[in-house]
Amino acid sequence: MRKLMFISLVVGLAVVLAACGSSPAPAESSSAAQANVTFETNPNPAAKGDVEIIFTVTNADGGPIEGAKVDVSAEHPAMAGMGMSGQATEQGGGKYSIKANFSDAGDWKLTVYVRKDGLDYKQEFDLPIQ
Repeated sequence: MRKLMFISLVVGLAVVLAACGSSPAPAESSSAAQANVTFETNPNPAAKGDVEIIFTVTNADGGPIEGAKVDVSAEHPAMAGMGMSGQATEQGGGKYSIKANFSDAGDWKLTVYVRKDGLDYKQEFDLPIQ
């Protein structure tokens, strides 16, 4: 009887562990459907020097996401060590802005992190600086 209970326990444990192995996609993939980020620059097109970057953050239905923490980082892949980061300021209506000084022209990579409640979303953009 004990042997049967032990075998049943081992088989049950194996089933539970196998079920855990097929877990859902990571948070970033599932949150991709929960948010969308677009941006515009002032001046447009973005030029060397001071640039304001305005992000619009919306949910899957296109409604604005307000009250989020929006962190932004920018790096110049062609120039190792050249980069900057900061938190965007909420402007209302799902808009967030940050001012940056781009000291060099070329292709920059922006990474935007949006966090609010259970949302933890990351999106990357290419930003050409003239």
